[in-house]
Amino acid sequence: MVQKIEATDVTEEEALNAAFFERADEFIKQANEFSRIDKGSQENPAEKRGQVSASMLFATARFNTWVAANNFKDGEEMRNAKDQVMSYILQQFQLMLEDNYDEYCEQFENYLRFRHNEEFHANKHQHDHDHDH
Repeated sequence: MVQKIEATDVTEEEALNAAFFERADEFIKQANEFSRIDKGSQENPAEKRGQVSASMLFATARFNTWVAANNFKDGEEMRNAKDQVMSYILQQFQLMLEDNYDEYCEQFENYLRFRHNEEFHANKHQHDHDHDH
């Protein structure tokens, strides 16, 4: 039996956590959309994902810099705090990256179960050209 959760049963921390992951999921959906390859396209899926990843990294760096900048009265104060800000952001990114990397190692077959279709189509495409000689 599914228990209905009343809004009053959700703590503030749980609500913030839910909002955190909801936003993250929306960013990932957008990245997946940018990574989509049109049917019949000659684009390399791995290359396209790499390009999207680079754009996301840049956007994350840019946004985090803007967030940090809003905490300072001027550029000099911001410059003086650079090492502290960099250390914090890089530490947070490393923790998140390690957690996700470890999870993917554990769930590899489950998370990448559709990859074989992509490889099949890429090899099939290459295979068809081999017969054109």
